[in-house]
Amino acid sequence: MIVAAGGVLAYFFLGVVGIVTGRGRLGGALAILAGVVSLGLWAPGFPEGLLGDPPWGIPLVGDTLALAFWSFIPLVHAAVWWSERRRPSAFHGLVTLLVGTCMATVLSRDLFNMYVAMELGSLLSFLLIGYDARSRAVWASLQYLILATVGMILYLFGVGLVYGTLGTLSLSRIAELSPDFSQPTLAVGIGLLVAGTAVKAGVFLVGLWLPAAYGEAPAGVATLLAGLVGKMGIVVLARLSEALPVGMVVAALGLFTALGGLLYAIWERDLKMFLAYQVVAHIGYMLIAFGLGGPAFLGGILYAVAHCLFKGLLFQSAGQAVEAVGERDIGALAGKLPRPAAWGLAFGTGAIVGLPPLAGFVGKEYIGAVAPPPFSWLAVLLAVGAAAAFVKLVPLFRATSSEGDWGSMGLLAAGVVGFSVWGMASVPHVWTMDAVGKALGAVVAGFGLHFVLRRRSPRLPTVSMDRISVAIVIGAAVIPLALLLRG
Repeated sequence: MIVAAGGVLAYFFLGVVGIVTGRGRLGGALAILAGVVSLGLWAPGFPEGLLGDPPWGIPLVGDTLALAFWSFIPLVHAAVWWSERRRPSAFHGLVTLLVGTCMATVLSRDLFNMYVAMELGSLLSFLLIGYDARSRAVWASLQYLILATVGMILYLFGVGLVYGTLGTLSLSRIAELSPDFSQPTLAVGIGLLVAGTAVKAGVFLVGLWLPAAYGEAPAGVATLLAGLVGKMGIVVLARLSEALPVGMVVAALGLFTALGGLLYAIWERDLKMFLAYQVVAHIGYMLIAFGLGGPAFLGGILYAVAHCLFKGLLFQSAGQAVEAVGERDIGALAGKLPRPAAWGLAFGTGAIVGLPPLAGFVGKEYIGAVAPPPFSWLAVLLAVGAAAAFVKLVPLFRATSSEGDWGSMGLLAAGVVGFSVWGMASVPHVWTMDAVGKALGAVVAGFGLHFVLRRRSPRLPTVSMDRISVAIVIGAAVIPLALLLRG
């Protein structure tokens, strides 16, 4: 535990020192090294312990969820460090601090400590999204900060109500108390925890700040957000599902999010916005798995890791494509991409639609095999929908030049390959003829669905800050009310 905490402190120390001394690039490189060394020393995990003395010690745990995220955090950071290596030192210092908040979040099992890590992460993300001072990026970062802050206020109210009722902030201790919803104060507090975290996690409607933030952020920042930072709200919802009887609420939010994100992604033509809506759809997929718990929880971890890697690759490729061509419309980009961007998009697309044996296949098939109906049927539907949405990227796979940066692309692609190989070796029971046939059939069905839908252009509701705000208010009322009715 001390070694893991030391890795987090190293990230914070090197991030601050890098900003103050103007050595942010060096600090970032040293932090990546510290993260790898720390992981090597505390893997394969450690039991829960207190960092500090009772009653204020922070409970930390090196369980499967924490280990899975730590295993790729240095890789994603290294890819962003390389792709943005020409940025000023302050930029790299902020990135290092942001990655440090993620490392702290996945280790923590303390409600207030997770709040601090998420709130600090929101502030750092705000600074990085608008770092280039472009008007659209600045507005997207302000929306993100305002809405995420509202979510964290709801979460903090929930922390107060839960602590006032149960007298502890430790999720392990809360789980031992087996809380139910017969106490109205506790039901409302838990509901606010879920509602506030849902905003941070990017749940459909309440978290629709996500597409604009990811779509307008600099390429490296979008890679970091999609590949790592955006998963922290999901991690907290997973922790809440482990300790509290809110699993079906989280799964229901996941179902709503998966379908809503997919609906917008199918007809989106802006490349970066398209990838951002796909993030929303796959957030729903992960929340379903974490909400169901049991064997599906491991499937959620498998898919979350795979998604972090191939979605980071897709955003990195998209950023390079947009920068090289000067266009964001998918049709305008066709046939104009440099080879690294085209190949990265092709490889990432294969992984995200679940082509065997690439990374997305293992997680999807694992969840689909253990989830009960109707969630198992939804897994197939989402696979078909993802394939239908990604068909529009096929014209981008043809490169017109060999120029471009292979470094960050190669790191993330290597991560996808490495996870794919690990999945084949570690989860062999998903490698059946039925599973492979179902995965390939979903891709073929998705291609067919694309050609059915491509001539249709429905008028979907515009995403705006006022509508998201109304959705947050409704969510903050409906989720606690649902838990009260269960009590």
